[in-house]
Formats: sequence, C-alpha cells, structure tokens
Amino acid sequence: KARRDQINAQIRALRDLLPLPEPERPRLSYLHVMALACIYTRKGACLRPGPSRGAPMELLGGPELADLVASL
Repeated sequence: KARRDQINAQIRALRDLLPLPEPERPRLSYLHVMALACIYTRKGACLRPGPSRGAPMELLGGPELADLVASL
C-alpha cells in the first residue's frame, strides 16, 4: 500500500507539471497523465527551432497541446 501511495503521489506531481489549464488537470485519469507526459517527452526529443537563430527551442505550443488533450 505504501508503494502504491508513493506512485500515486508521483503521478499527481507529474500532472501538476503538465502545461494544461488548471480546470483540465483534475479531470485527467492517471493513465491520461502518463500518456500525456510520454507524448510531451517524445515531442521534446524532436524540438523545432525558435523564431531566430540561436533562440531556444520550444516544446509543444498551445494549439498542438490542445489537439493532444482533445485526442485523449
């Protein structure tokens, strides 16, 4: 039981790190949180260049993230 509680706490912490609107977060199941985190991490491996040379790379933008959440 202690191990399960620890895993659940880690998943809740991960959910809070996702760049989602606050009202959307509580509606996500643990499975959805894990799926979004994996997708977001995979997309991070394929970073796209920023608007100017030398600019930092950015991860998923608002519309792309909204599409991911809608697909779940």
